[in-house]
Amino acid sequence: MTNAKRLSHLFTSIVVSGAVFFSCAASAQEYPQKPVRVIVPNSAGSLGDVVARLIFAKLSEILAQQFVIDNRAGAGGNIGAEVAAKAAPDGYSLIFAVNSMFTINPFIYSKLGFDPLRDFAGVSMTTKVPYVFVVHPSLGVRSMDELLRLVKSRPGQITYSSGGNGHATHIATAMLLWKAGVNMVHVPYKGTGPAMQAVMTGEVGMGGALAYGLALPHIKSGRVIPLAFVGPRSADVLPGVPDVSTIIRGAEYVPWQAVFGPTGMPPAVIKKLNSAVASAVVAPDTKSKLSDMGMTAEASSPGELDQLLKAEYKLGRELVKATGLKID
Repeated sequence: MTNAKRLSHLFTSIVVSGAVFFSCAASAQEYPQKPVRVIVPNSAGSLGDVVARLIFAKLSEILAQQFVIDNRAGAGGNIGAEVAAKAAPDGYSLIFAVNSMFTINPFIYSKLGFDPLRDFAGVSMTTKVPYVFVVHPSLGVRSMDELLRLVKSRPGQITYSSGGNGHATHIATAMLLWKAGVNMVHVPYKGTGPAMQAVMTGEVGMGGALAYGLALPHIKSGRVIPLAFVGPRSADVLPGVPDVSTIIRGAEYVPWQAVFGPTGMPPAVIKKLNSAVASAVVAPDTKSKLSDMGMTAEASSPGELDQLLKAEYKLGRELVKATGLKID
């Protein structure tokens, strides 16, 4: 090839690369040009649905385009995740996921229509859900150490409630018991409300990692006793109650919610969405409403979210293998 031809090929390559670059940049600047579908793998009116609608209403304001909630409940979030995994990776189909869908479900369901690590790209974390372990006063314990001693002395007799098999409350308690090396009897309920009611009435001894916002009124009234906290909190939140990780190393399982899209989304679109989501969750009115629901606003970079997912996926596999965690 002559020097003239080499220069010609080089020039053509530069022009094509530049055209692709400016096309992608223009696409990101114009995005979104139409409504964006947000798959929420929860039923309408559930806590996950309410949080999603709050955050994406703010996102609609920020990006001047409608973000439409598409509720796809069922199978612990698997139905919605499969729909999202098969969507076009153009930024117009997103999913609002809770971590257990991607880090626990792969190991407790025999078949999944998606691969969490292969099929999804992180956009941003949005929220974390602080939890607290509480007991009924009749159990006669006032600290996690006292509870664990009691459980060891009465194996297979002390019960705990959760929001259901495979629910975050179940997973967080299974993590605690695994790391503590003890066993309790799991009593699943249809939702965290009934699970809270069960420990308040003494139907079960302990409420397994119940949402702080749900438990707080009953802690204040003295109907339940807090033993340990799980997740982020400010200094004025239950100041006398220790973090569970200070009692048992590695026992903390913190539920979080995040925005993902199908793998293959343009990096520039992910970057724009990440910035918008971060702005949405830290907006004062959004943070205040999330706090009222017992949640903390917490954004992340796409890379941080992807790394967290990989780490918790590995931990989830270990937890299920060690505990025999099942959905039925």
